[in-house]
Amino acid sequence: MNSETDSRADSRADSGADSGAGSSEGDYRVYNNFYGPQYHGRAHFGIATAERPGRARATGLLDGDEIDALLRSYIRPDCFDDAASELSRTGIVVLTGPQGTGKRSGAVALLRETVGPSADYVVLSPDIGLDQLAERTFDAGVGYVVLDRTGTAATTGAAGAAGSAGSAATTADAAGPSSDFDWRRVRDQLRRHHAHLVITTVHGVAGRSPKAVRHLAWRPPVLDKVVRARLVQARIPQEVVDRAVAGIPPRCPLAVVADAAQRIAAGADPDQAWKEHSGSAPQAVQEWFGAEEERSLREIAEVTTLAFAPGIGRRAFESLQDLLERLLGPVYFTPEGASGAAADGAMAPDAAGQAATPEGQDPQPRRRARPVDRRRSLSRNALITTEMQVYGATTREVMVFADSELRRWVLQALWRDHPTEYWDAVRHWLEALVAADPDPALQLSIASGLTLLGHIAFDEVVQSYLDPWARGESGEIGQTLAVYVLWYMCLEETQAAAALTLARTWAQSLHPTLRGTALIAFSGQLGVTFPTDAVKWLWAVLRTSALEKHEEREHGLRAWAQLFLTLVDCQEDAGIVLDALAHRIRKERRTRSAAYSATGLLVLETTLWIFTATERLSGRPAVARYVADRPEEADVVAELWAAVLRYRPLRRSALSALLVTVRGLHAVTSDPTAAAARLGHALAAALPQVEHPLLTSELGRLAVSRPTRATGPDCVAALLGAMNRVKDTEPR
Repeated sequence: MNSETDSRADSRADSGADSGAGSSEGDYRVYNNFYGPQYHGRAHFGIATAERPGRARATGLLDGDEIDALLRSYIRPDCFDDAASELSRTGIVVLTGPQGTGKRSGAVALLRETVGPSADYVVLSPDIGLDQLAERTFDAGVGYVVLDRTGTAATTGAAGAAGSAGSAATTADAAGPSSDFDWRRVRDQLRRHHAHLVITTVHGVAGRSPKAVRHLAWRPPVLDKVVRARLVQARIPQEVVDRAVAGIPPRCPLAVVADAAQRIAAGADPDQAWKEHSGSAPQAVQEWFGAEEERSLREIAEVTTLAFAPGIGRRAFESLQDLLERLLGPVYFTPEGASGAAADGAMAPDAAGQAATPEGQDPQPRRRARPVDRRRSLSRNALITTEMQVYGATTREVMVFADSELRRWVLQALWRDHPTEYWDAVRHWLEALVAADPDPALQLSIASGLTLLGHIAFDEVVQSYLDPWARGESGEIGQTLAVYVLWYMCLEETQAAAALTLARTWAQSLHPTLRGTALIAFSGQLGVTFPTDAVKWLWAVLRTSALEKHEEREHGLRAWAQLFLTLVDCQEDAGIVLDALAHRIRKERRTRSAAYSATGLLVLETTLWIFTATERLSGRPAVARYVADRPEEADVVAELWAAVLRYRPLRRSALSALLVTVRGLHAVTSDPTAAAARLGHALAAALPQVEHPLLTSELGRLAVSRPTRATGPDCVAALLGAMNRVKDTEPR
């Protein structure tokens, strides 16, 4: 087994599919899938650069381009030789340290130093446990790396019965003899297979460090050397190099330094580059929040509203701001502040959101307050501006931050300066927005805002929003938003592992709605980023749901089909899904001589759902595009199709899906007859010879009974012809 197939084998170990119910075609709930960087209200999400269009799969075989990008102009830190010596001696080393210290590039550099530049490097899941590592079959001579390992992936126990996912903050392995024993097993397994493994984590081991495996505190290299090496390689003039080195901000993370150096190498002015990558709040934010005069309720409401809802029109913005002001009123209103509230144009609201009546006045003859002039207040806010956005033949004015970078710094300042009561009001406000069924654009804005807040206060985001929403406390919209936050987190290298851990805890929960939310999350961007983990947990949830209500079972089947659709759509390796199912089918054949087990029937039903899943825009089967784009995978597709065709309760649906797929080939490839013939040849090899004439007859009759208006070559005839040619060449 080579390292590439080894990286895909993770999904095969625990994947697979109950009874002969037919699949449901269509009826897929539509969610936004993020396959690259996201732009929202001039705010950029994702780690895309000019060289790399977006973040996709985070595990599997590292390709040469990614290795070159990581190690280009690499500068070794002082601790490098110590780590390399330990890795060479024991086969494993753990690098600990905060984000932004260069552990990722350091891990790859250590592998190159130890196993050589020509070896394969495989990235394993950050959610992998020590038991899984100790039982894994490693390939000799291959370098393995676990980036941002989140600790042990133990199965949720009684806590899951309460339906709470708990905090998904990354955890360290427990200290003590058991931990040292587990690490020793991992080390011995690597030695046994002559492989090497580097693990990075932001957490050290709690308590006493295990003796079996060295946990090394990783330190970044000298920043001056990093900047000089990158700029000299780019042939930047010495005067610019000196300015760039002199402008490095104090205590600047290595990742920020590398990004700024890349911009300077591309032609940016050093002063401007460091201003944008200083690692501290921009001057505008510091001055706004540090003003001598305390900011009013209305001003705080303005920046808070924009932090969670950028890019919306004035009227919608003012409506959201008005609701937030009513909820923030009890937090900010004090007797001493009554005059200030009145000067703002309205009485401070009471706890119910109504204007309070000053003491001693008769509430009946209340005078109508003058309209609140929010637009004038917004025009005076230095952090906020407007821009014109084009929508078809029209344009509209939307509210945005004066600079897209301000959004995250505003959220950081709000979290730093405002009490729990303020954040309780923000939570009630966001819950009210969710209950009002916001449009998809506003849903994405809220999700992206919570993702940015998660960089600063992850526990707050999980406990106040994601866990309750994932449990269904705010309905389907809340579930959708919880999923969107996880998908946004997957676009960030520093948050992707936490998103995986949180989704895994939902999948392990006994709460059916939490499991349903996990299904949605793993079938989208989370599944793109961690496909082997997605297959593993989708199967675990499906097997559990198969014993529960029919609706839960159907959700699990739909999630498998959606994951396949998503991977095909973003041109990732959807074969991971099919390989997992084929592995289960082969296991059934080896262990059972007659009827399929309940697990085997579930595999067949899952396969049929995948083969009948259609692309949302074109309506064509996703498997048609997969067969056309990956001709080398025709044997696996045919093996699965043959298994479903031979199970008579599903045969009619499988024949119908096969006909639709073959007819859809002309729209996805320039040579549809060749693709159909390839599939026919593989089907003939996968089916027993006694099944050939039956399939030819039934598929031919079905094609005649369902005429098509499409012009072009007859792909059905090409498939059947290929099957007949295989039959004619076989010895009698």
